[in-house]
Amino acid sequence: MSTDKTTSKTEFTRRNALKLLGLGTAGVLAEDVLHGTEVASPSSPQATEVVVVGAGFSGLAAARNLVRQGRKVIVLEARDRVGGRVKPGKLAGHTIDLGGMWVGPSQTRLLELLQEYGVKTTPQFLAGKDIMEITGRRVTAEGEDFGFAPGDQPDYDRLLEKLNALVAVIPVEAPWTAANAEELDDMTVDEWLRANTQNKAVLSLMNMEIRATFTAETYQISLLYFLFYLRSGNNFDKIMSFKNGAQAFHVPGSMHQLAPKMAAELGKALVMQAPVHEISQDAKGVIVVSEKGTWHANRAIVAIPIPLAARIAYRPELPPERDILSEHMPMGSVIKYWVAYEKPFWRDRGMNGLVLSDEPPTSGFADCSPPEGKPGFLVGFFEASRAIRFTGRPMEERKKVIVQRVVDFFGPEAANPIDYIDCDWPSDPWSRGCYGPSMGPGVLTSLGKNLRTSFGRIHWAGTETSPVWTGYIEGAIRSGERAAAEVMDNLK
Repeated sequence: MSTDKTTSKTEFTRRNALKLLGLGTAGVLAEDVLHGTEVASPSSPQATEVVVVGAGFSGLAAARNLVRQGRKVIVLEARDRVGGRVKPGKLAGHTIDLGGMWVGPSQTRLLELLQEYGVKTTPQFLAGKDIMEITGRRVTAEGEDFGFAPGDQPDYDRLLEKLNALVAVIPVEAPWTAANAEELDDMTVDEWLRANTQNKAVLSLMNMEIRATFTAETYQISLLYFLFYLRSGNNFDKIMSFKNGAQAFHVPGSMHQLAPKMAAELGKALVMQAPVHEISQDAKGVIVVSEKGTWHANRAIVAIPIPLAARIAYRPELPPERDILSEHMPMGSVIKYWVAYEKPFWRDRGMNGLVLSDEPPTSGFADCSPPEGKPGFLVGFFEASRAIRFTGRPMEERKKVIVQRVVDFFGPEAANPIDYIDCDWPSDPWSRGCYGPSMGPGVLTSLGKNLRTSFGRIHWAGTETSPVWTGYIEGAIRSGERAAAEVMDNLK
């Protein structure tokens, strides 16, 4: 990997500054602190063993495992539905996913749960030609191939070989311990890309792919965090691909249908529309205060995104490392959209509906029509800075620009969709973004070890805390099961 003197110039302002901000308190709340602290108990709090904050897939997985082991659990969910950032919607009379929806072959826990609850998957449709639009050049290719201009493919392959070599040596459980972790963490993804290729088409494609995956711009993301994220899902190719990759299958009738099936096992232990405002702890346990009541428990699992978890009031206060981490892990920005047509007319022309573009406002879309072949559905995203531009604006305005983009690629037949819907995730008060948070330079080496470190009787879950498939539903499930195991070890 090439380096320059930029690293030394940024060493203090990025990494060391974060370390200085975090000095003074250990990440784990010591038992003597708990014994020296006593919190005032509200009158007649309800008793349970474990309170789980959040009924997304991490919270559901944690609660489900605890209940199956005979533990008394209460799950407090701010929304009027379960599933978190996996959300259902209606399009042309069909239930679709406005949040997480794809699953890949190596996402084994999610696949096992889908099988357990009898939820079927279908392969992502790729039969026919795609369209790629990069640096003003528009071409077609088979399946999900890029159709590079002569000379571009070798440059892209060389860059990926370098990238995947870096990914392969990242310790997935503790990426901050990599041999050159601080050097990698002081650099942005944008800096590394520009140091390793001058090919404009390759740079533009990489920026498009990374923007679509992280819902953040390459200049906002630490190289070390980027490498860890890729390592958590195996490598760049698996993360970015449809065939045999992270987007290999989706669920007819919505991925979301799995969430209420999991929630059904919880019964009355699930309390909806109950945002949590405060969590106190002492040697006797935790007290969790929500809009639907107060509970006293032995342990708590906070299973909501790190930036939102910091909005809860904690007594004693969070250690500074955890608080600083939350301030330096902003949520990604994305608006997910669906467009419906009477039929997938593009298939009649030998097209598979997959479009990749470096032009705003969207990096493209894919065909996720029902297995029976109609209506025709296209799904895509406004990502990163492009989502920020359109968040909070009328849906009709976003529909107009997206339909025009479909017309640009597929012709006038695309001008009259039968339905449109989107989900403006940055405006959602209980997510404030999607798919998840990411880290800028200096954060992972300074604060990464606080991702999963429990704070006294409070344990952390959420996809961003998982070393395997972080940022995905798979990571959320694994994080919830890990937090439940931590709690069980402490309840024995």
